[in-house]
Amino acid sequence: MNNLRFSFRRAIASLKIWPNRKLWLECLRAFGVYAAIALFIGLALGFFRLELCQDSPARLLRFAAIALLVPCLSEELVFRAMLLPDPKQIASTGPGVVRTFIALALFVAWHPVNGLLLKTESRQTFLDPVFLLLSTLLGGCCTLVYLRTSSIWPSTLIHWLSLICWKTFLGGRIF
Repeated sequence: MNNLRFSFRRAIASLKIWPNRKLWLECLRAFGVYAAIALFIGLALGFFRLELCQDSPARLLRFAAIALLVPCLSEELVFRAMLLPDPKQIASTGPGVVRTFIALALFVAWHPVNGLLLKTESRQTFLDPVFLLLSTLLGGCCTLVYLRTSSIWPSTLIHWLSLICWKTFLGGRIF
């Protein structure tokens, strides 16, 4: 019970931390590297298609507003702020590294579970091996920036921008 309380406290604390300009620039660089790798893999393996979203702008805006909260902020709070070790204490300790990889694995595993049980219209996408590879890369990038900043906001923004770019420009469907 104390671990759960501590995780909730850390999640709340991560909402209150706003990175300085230098850290935001580091996050931007991390996002750029992730985005370049993900774009290359997604296009090369046929998961991404260069095409504009055919939904109405109102539907896209509504989706973007909701997506900021669910899945982006909610998943980042759970899989980064609550499950990762305290960024101030992780360094390179064995248990901290193991816990980091477990949190990343749970983030990736959550997507097929979500597709099978909750968001069944997304099942095919959430079970696609390329999607899971891209989710691993996204989770890795979000993990790195969270551990670097102790703030949930950079990882949430990276998650959100990735999702919105995929849905808007790279053939992702809005369900």
